[in-house]
Amino acid sequence: MTDQPTALAIVPKHQIINSFDDIARAATAMSKSGYFVDSKDQAQAIVKIMAGQEMGFGPFASMTGVYIIKGKPSIGANLMAAAVKGSGRYNYRVIEISDKACSIDFYEGKDKIGTSTFTIEDARRAETQNTQKFPRNMLFARAMSNGVKWYTPDVFNGSPVYTPEELGADVDDDGNVVNGSWKDAEPETPQAEAPVTNGNGHKEPEAKTPERPYSPEILKAGIAKKAEKVGAYTASDKQIGLLASMLDVCFAGEQNASDMRHVVQEYLTGYKSSKEMPGAYVKVLLDWLDAKQDTGGEYKPNAFSIKEAQAIRKQSLIDAGQAELQLN
Repeated sequence: MTDQPTALAIVPKHQIINSFDDIARAATAMSKSGYFVDSKDQAQAIVKIMAGQEMGFGPFASMTGVYIIKGKPSIGANLMAAAVKGSGRYNYRVIEISDKACSIDFYEGKDKIGTSTFTIEDARRAETQNTQKFPRNMLFARAMSNGVKWYTPDVFNGSPVYTPEELGADVDDDGNVVNGSWKDAEPETPQAEAPVTNGNGHKEPEAKTPERPYSPEILKAGIAKKAEKVGAYTASDKQIGLLASMLDVCFAGEQNASDMRHVVQEYLTGYKSSKEMPGAYVKVLLDWLDAKQDTGGEYKPNAFSIKEAQAIRKQSLIDAGQAELQLN
């Protein structure tokens, strides 16, 4: 009697992918099929298939369940769970799941090697999505992804694994990315190029305006590109003060607004202090914030800019291992 294949090897991947040419052919077919909205060209599909192959998945599972977000591979919690179960070395057991917490015990053979717990309080500190819509699903996904990182990293050949939601994507109740809810980081400027003016100096309508709010990575790349175009620039004390105050407004009501401002500035420019950053960055950040007077006469940043600044803070929490930043 032959051994039954594991769930992740119903068709052994060596029978599908034997070379880069095999990957390229599969990627071409899948990208041209039109079924995969996040992989419109061969190169994107190749990256997904290669990332999935490193984690033990075949081409189709990679195309449907692997997402490249901000340059990092992410997969749904169901695929993570299947990989643990199908590893032949590890297993897990859910010991608690509710709207308040999820705890998962991880085993190597018969030996328990650790427990991963994620609570609703953890989710709130990390500003996690879907705490209201799908709390159990979200808590399971985070407990599973943390447990895989901590206790079974070799299941994915040492590659760090994240759920799509951890990297800022909008997801449904199954943890799948909602189509069109995110864009991967691209070396494109997040703001439209300087508008063309006619002979009277009036702005002509933009041919195409990028969608907002931008992801932190897209915004960072765009600001760097804009600053490079500006070149040498001396920012006035007034501009520097305005930048600081408008970034503080993005976190109005927060006790540590100034510290959050430093997080945003350092993420986007590499400089914590607006007084230390090159003048070109000060100018570009002010253009990004696009502050206008409200009905009460107070200056406030563009609503999209506020959302983007808050998203940067959230990304910083994720990069800090989902722990609350020690900003005080």
